[in-house]
Amino acid sequence: MEGFQAGKKYFSPRLLDYILIVGSRHPYSNNNVAQTPEMLRRYPQDDHPDFPLPQDVVFFCQPEGCLTVGQKKLSLRENTSFVFTLTDKDSGRARYGICVNFYRPFKSSDRKMEHQNEKALHNDRENSNRNGTLSVPSDEGQRKRSPRTRRKLKQAKKVRNNSLTSLCILSHHPFISTFRECLFILKRLIDSCNDRTCSRKVGGSKGSLR
Repeated sequence: MEGFQAGKKYFSPRLLDYILIVGSRHPYSNNNVAQTPEMLRRYPQDDHPDFPLPQDVVFFCQPEGCLTVGQKKLSLRENTSFVFTLTDKDSGRARYGICVNFYRPFKSSDRKMEHQNEKALHNDRENSNRNGTLSVPSDEGQRKRSPRTRRKLKQAKKVRNNSLTSLCILSHHPFISTFRECLFILKRLIDSCNDRTCSRKVGGSKGSLR
């Protein structure tokens, strides 16, 4: 009886153990700089008693780190999907990780560019004070800015980079193709939300892509 119980295969009553979103909360503006991947979202929030979520699973999703690429390089990188296995050393149980990696757009906050813009604005204000005029933070003030300052501000607004993001399913069940298709459907929903957000912000200046 004991031998039968030891050889009995474990069956998990859960179809999915965890759904994860891995990436970077504060992506770098510099391209091709790898950051340490972070757990952005997880469901459920609490660990299962028989299978606590491993903290190093983020490195299985993004083994080369969380990369940032520019808009021009994005077309060269397609969405990728792969499978990894987490095996418990004590019980020998295998959990399957199905992962879909893609690049999500975000508004880059280039600190160097911001510093240059602030410096240029400061110089404009000093020149205005020397000429006996006041710098007004309005549309009129926008028109009085030098062409170089306007060009820098326009360039800063156009900066759009893309950060590596992973959608991952962890499960005891090896339904690889079905889980992969579910993740691609989830990605299409995310893309639709991003497109809707962009369309609402046409002509606006507040907010960033979420």
